[in-house]
Amino acid sequence: MKVIEAGETLIGKTRYVFGGGRSQSDINAGRFDCSSFVRWAFEQVGVNVGPLSGVTTDTLKTQGQAINPKDMKPGDVVFFDTYKIDGHVGIYVGDNKFLGCQGKTGVAIASMEKGTYFGDKFNGRVKRF
Repeated sequence: MKVIEAGETLIGKTRYVFGGGRSQSDINAGRFDCSSFVRWAFEQVGVNVGPLSGVTTDTLKTQGQAINPKDMKPGDVVFFDTYKIDGHVGIYVGDNKFLGCQGKTGVAIASMEKGTYFGDKFNGRVKRF
């Protein structure tokens, strides 16, 4: 999917900053959090999921169509219970992996396999925009 291709252009070029990515200067400097990265990636392919300054995991989870995790496809948005319910979000790429902006890596592909950090935090919420 084009949203994955757009997001992959930032791999290795960003750093995670909680609350980052909500101004053009943050974006230009490669400072994102998980939800601002998802917003940015979808914006690149013409999908508006909310205003630059106001997108959070809580606003993203109210949008799109709910998908059963068994039926998720690349480009779907996946949620994780980290510091709170739906505290982290990313874009599913297939093969139990997702593209997101994580604290230790910035934008990167991470595993959702059981027994991994995000695999154990995946809460089954999947949205299709």
